[in-house]
Parts: sequence; C-alpha cells; structure tokens
Amino acid sequence: MLSWLRRRAVALPARVPGCTRVIRRVRSRCVPIVMYHGVLAEPLPYTNWCQLSQQRFAEQIAFLAQHYRVLPLSEVIDRLQRDLPLPEKVAAVTFDDGFRSVYSTAAPILQRYAVPYTVFLVTNVVGSSTTVWPEYLLAALMNTPRKTVAFSGRDWPLDGVQQRLAAWHKISFELYQMQEERKQASLHPLMEALGPADVANSPFAIMSWENVRELAAGGLADFGSHTHTHVILSRCTEQKQREELQSSRDFLRERLGKAELFAYPNGLREDFTSLTKGLVKGLGYRCAVTTISGLNRRGADMYELRRVNVGADTGLNDFELLMLGL
Repeated sequence: MLSWLRRRAVALPARVPGCTRVIRRVRSRCVPIVMYHGVLAEPLPYTNWCQLSQQRFAEQIAFLAQHYRVLPLSEVIDRLQRDLPLPEKVAAVTFDDGFRSVYSTAAPILQRYAVPYTVFLVTNVVGSSTTVWPEYLLAALMNTPRKTVAFSGRDWPLDGVQQRLAAWHKISFELYQMQEERKQASLHPLMEALGPADVANSPFAIMSWENVRELAAGGLADFGSHTHTHVILSRCTEQKQREELQSSRDFLRERLGKAELFAYPNGLREDFTSLTKGLVKGLGYRCAVTTISGLNRRGADMYELRRVNVGADTGLNDFELLMLGL
C-alpha cells in the first residue's frame, strides 16, 4: 500500500502542471543533504551505482545553484543546533569515501558554480595505493583471471562482466551483514584467491592528503570522518567502534585541525545503534549523517540526519523529485 502511494506521489508532478513548484514552496524550510560518492570523467564498462557520470553531476550542480542556496554542512548544523533561522530552499552537498575523482572531476564543477561541499574520508586509505574494501573487491573481481571463485560454501562463476558484477553485489552484501571479525576472516582468503587489484589509476582511487589540503585551502571544501577503515559500526564491539571513531577523528585533527562531521558507513538504520550515536557525540562530532532517504526539519536528530542519495541511475528529473523528498 505504501509503495503504491509513493509511486502515485512521484508521478504527480509529471501529470499536474505547477505541482513541483507548489511542493518546493511547501517544503522550502526542509533541508536536503545530497550524498554523492565518485564522479566519472570516463564511463566504466559496467554500471556502479556509486559512480555518477560527469555530465549528470554537472547538470545536478547547475540545478542546485539555480534553485537552492547551498550552504556548507557545518553552517547548516550550526544553525540547526543553535535554533537560528535558515534561509528558504537551503541544501548541502556531501561525498562519501574520498574518491580522487572528487578532487579531479567534481571539484572544478563545484568551483564553477561556487557550491560548497563536505567530503567524508576513510582515513586509513587516504594517501594509499588501495581503496575502500567494497571497491577493492569489485576491482579484484573485475580483473582476476579466474573463471570461478569460492566464497561462503559455493563457487561463483566469473565468466564475463555481468557475472562478475552479480558476484560482487551478492558477496559484498553477505560481507556487509557479518560481524566485523568474521567479515575480515572471510574477506582475506577471498582477496588472496582473486589476486591483487591495481586501483591507483582507476576511478576507485582515493585522494592523497595533498589533494585534501589543496581542496581545503580553496575555501569550498570541508572534511569529515567516515571511520578509519569503513567498518559497519553496528557489527563491531563497543571497543572497536570507539577505536574507529577516535582514530579517524585524530587523523583529521592532526592534518586539518578539526573533526566535527561524521557519516556512517553504509548508513542504513541497521548500520548504527544508540550506542554508536552516543560514541559519535561523546568523541566530539557535532553531527552524523545517514543514507536514510529524506529531508531534515528543525528539531531533527543531529546524529541521525537523512540524505538525498544520488547514484549512477539518477537523472535530472529524478534528482529534482528527490530534492523534494519524493
């Protein structure tokens, strides 16, 4: 019933002239926090939801610059926490993981439109030749010479791009559900079987600290934590959660002078707990963003903020509706 109602609501702006303008006016005091990951200068030979084309990204940023007042996330948080008024049609832009394409491809577009943004970094891979584990696994699956690989009691066929992509979706989903210790114990032999993946010159490469400092000096970019090793915090012990949050915080404070903003890895409701939220707050972070879809209103929980989730399949019309909470 709810999915039917949502489909009707999403279809309404296309059928009723002026409907979008009315909804935008009604929700003008709600704050969309947009979530991106990577931005592709050149297309991949397969679809990865986290990697948006440069053309679509440029269209969306132009739309934001025209229809919204884009503020730094830190300013939005400050106004919400201090109960200060927000202008109408405010939005914030964020990136998860810290892919180098944010530096090389997204930043020039954001600079063109003077749009501020926040990048949430996985601190142990910044400046390294590796990347966050889901993308490293994808690169390994795509490049291995093997035609099958064993995982979780079965052999996964790797005959062609589509089978490799399907294997990645299913294997990574299983790994996300595991407790952290079991995930590491399962991931290690899998990666050994697949062989090394060269990601340093791929779209999955991560920024260097020099890239980070250069963007920070430019005045539009701010940086926050996405944990130290991209663990799912709800699958970790309390001690491991604290270590991840504190290590990342300390890296950012040492290199950038502050660490106030946080994004939960994966970010769905089952990926963090009330304990997690308490640890995030207790370690000095002023907010935490999720991947729970939606807009934010005055009085929102600062440690469970919703976002507008944008991926490779998000066209401009879809983006406009997402920005309205549809």
